[in-house]
Amino acid sequence: MRRFTKALAITGTAISLIFAGVNAAAAKPVPPADGAAPRATSGIANTTAGARSAATYWTKARMAAATPEPLPKLTAAAAKATPVPDRLPAKSAAPARPQNAVSPKTGGTVHPLIGSTAALWSPHGQMPAITTGKIYFTRTDGSGGYCTGSVITASNLNTVWTAGHCVNAGSGGGWFSNFLFVPDTDNGSAPWGSWSWKYANTTNGWANSGDLHYDVAAIAFYPLNGTNLQSWLGAQGYRFNYGQLFSVTTFGYPQSGYNRTDFPANGSKLYYCTGQTYRKSSSNDLIGLSCDMHHGASGGPWLTDLASWGGGYIIGAYSHRDVDSNGIPTNIEARSANHGDGAINVYNDVSTH
Repeated sequence: MRRFTKALAITGTAISLIFAGVNAAAAKPVPPADGAAPRATSGIANTTAGARSAATYWTKARMAAATPEPLPKLTAAAAKATPVPDRLPAKSAAPARPQNAVSPKTGGTVHPLIGSTAALWSPHGQMPAITTGKIYFTRTDGSGGYCTGSVITASNLNTVWTAGHCVNAGSGGGWFSNFLFVPDTDNGSAPWGSWSWKYANTTNGWANSGDLHYDVAAIAFYPLNGTNLQSWLGAQGYRFNYGQLFSVTTFGYPQSGYNRTDFPANGSKLYYCTGQTYRKSSSNDLIGLSCDMHHGASGGPWLTDLASWGGGYIIGAYSHRDVDSNGIPTNIEARSANHGDGAINVYNDVSTH
């Protein structure tokens, strides 16, 4: 596995450096116009009292009853719209190792995997598993939902990266609430505690128009018992505005998949895929990848240069795929929003809260 991850890291580094150079050469430090799709919205904040309420609300029974957030479909208006060209300089930060020395659980080894069929991840109790977890929330209709998210390197030391449709219904549908992050959960466990939210945000493009090109989000969480997420668990780095071509390892808690019937019914296990990403087309900056994870994997991190110690760089997050009228996936292609200006704007806003 060490040789495998090293090979992935070398390949991902080479590809990332090539495209970083291309983007850096073309980038101009001019932000998108106010109100443009890549802009972050005004966000939604929570009080300390609200955080305590969320922690109390999410009992084991409610977590078990939560359902994966349905993956959104590209609206007709958004499909006709041309993505706003990225104009901000590329931005990145390195992953951070956890400061604690004790892991509550370990076990197993990761088997080499190259392909689109997701495999069960192990070991737990160390990165990247401890930076990946389930995000629980209450939808606008009062029902409980969940997605996947990852701790991301941030100045506030308490930021989790995910998809826009995991925090906001999109197309003016409103904000979700009661966000709770349970890192490294395995079959309902909470070995690192449950973290209540402080602030969440997404892009104008997603919140106002349901545009999947801007389906990105981040959530800031309150420290737990005086301890910050990043200090306790570590964090994944990121590379935003570096293009769409990477060698990646992706993570999620899927309940369903393309031609898969063996995923746990409640998305209780962490799975992963590996492969090469690609840009959908010259006029479509969505990131594509062959991976069969579906419902429940929403917001799960797409990591490049994943090192043997578990640190990597977020370049995408699972957003959507083609489905039929019954919501059944019709092909193997998973998609992420391009992590360009929109990702940078959302990150800049949430990471300072």
